[in-house]
Amino acid sequence: MKKFLVTILAVLACAAVLVFGGCSAQADLTDYVSEYRSDIFMGTQGDYSVFASYSQREYPYTADGNVGDMSNIFEVALTAPDNTKTYSVRYTIGEKEYTSELSFDSVRLAHRCTQTIPAPSETTIQFTITVADEATAEPISVSAASIKTENTLKLADLLTKVREAESDRFAALTSGNTFAGELYVRLLYDNERCFYYVGLIDRSGSTYAMLADAETGEIIATRGE
Repeated sequence: MKKFLVTILAVLACAAVLVFGGCSAQADLTDYVSEYRSDIFMGTQGDYSVFASYSQREYPYTADGNVGDMSNIFEVALTAPDNTKTYSVRYTIGEKEYTSELSFDSVRLAHRCTQTIPAPSETTIQFTITVADEATAEPISVSAASIKTENTLKLADLLTKVREAESDRFAALTSGNTFAGELYVRLLYDNERCFYYVGLIDRSGSTYAMLADAETGEIIATRGE
C-alpha cells in the first residue's frame, strides 16, 4: 500500500509539472564535454612573459562527437628574448613543487611544457625561470595571475545559457536525457576581456563554433552550418 501511494504521488507530481511547463528530462551537457579550459594565468617580468592554462581534455584527442577518457593538463608557455637558449620552469601548485624543462615551439615562438596535475586553486602562481648552462645567472621570477573574475560563469551555467540561445540546434542532437555530440569549451582572454569558445561537434565530425561572453553567456559570434 505504501509503495502504491508513493507511485501515485510521483505521477501527480509529474502531472503538475506538465501543467506548468512540461515534464521532460534534459541531457546534462557537462557529461558531454571533451575539453574544458577552465583557467588562464598570465604574467610579465621584463622581457619574459608566461601564459599558463589548465584544461581537462580527452585523450586521445578526437573530434568525432563522442567523449573519451579525460586527462588533467597544465600547460606553460614562456616567451623569452633569446630563443637559442634552453629554459626550465619551477612553480608550486597545491603546496607541491613542479619542475620541467621547456621545449621550443618554432611555430608559436614560445618555450613550452605540459604536465598532468590537479586543478589549481590559486589565483596567482609564481614561476621561476632558469637558463640551462648558466648556473651563475640570476633566476627570473614571473608572477602570473588568473584572468578569471568572480563573475566568470562556471561550466554548467555557461552551457545552460548557450543551449537556451541555440535551442533548436541542441534539441536536434538530444533524445530524452541523451546527447548525440560532444563539446569543446575553452576560456579565452583578449583586450582585457574574457570569453568562452564553445565548439559543438556532432557524430559526423561537423563543428558549430560559438563565441560567448564569459560573464553573461551571450553568444557574440558563430561559425559553421
